[in-house]
Amino acid sequence: MKFLKLYTLFLFFIFLTNCSTSYQPKGTLGGYSEEKILDNLYRVEFAGNRHSKPEKIQNYLLYRCAELTQEMGFTYFAIVSDERGVSFETIISMSEDTSTTVSPDFQTAASSTKYTGVYVIKFLNDIDKKNKNAVFNVDDVISKLSEIVKK
Repeated sequence: MKFLKLYTLFLFFIFLTNCSTSYQPKGTLGGYSEEKILDNLYRVEFAGNRHSKPEKIQNYLLYRCAELTQEMGFTYFAIVSDERGVSFETIISMSEDTSTTVSPDFQTAASSTKYTGVYVIKFLNDIDKKNKNAVFNVDDVISKLSEIVKK
């Protein structure tokens, strides 16, 4: 009986560590968060885990920007700053954001990379004529990415 409980716990741990980040508020396996800078300016972040591809993180980040813009009562948003990329790549670390895999002989360690996307966005009700190419319509983004995000 003890073996069965231990085995179940082991399988649960494997399941958790092999899952790609889903669209969710930031938690242990990643997710979105935002920080208010000004009334119409926010820093939005989406952190993936080691199984999340950069394209997925970018789509989730863009979707969260649209969703937040809609929640704040605006129709458009502009990306003021794009800070997407690899947040870190470390061999050995005890930090929350780095995972280390050790080989069965406990001699070799390999790093894993987690992608984090960060946009600073500005909420708009009208399209700024000077920057119309950098402005996104909330309804367009949500309709185009809703199938990909699949909450």
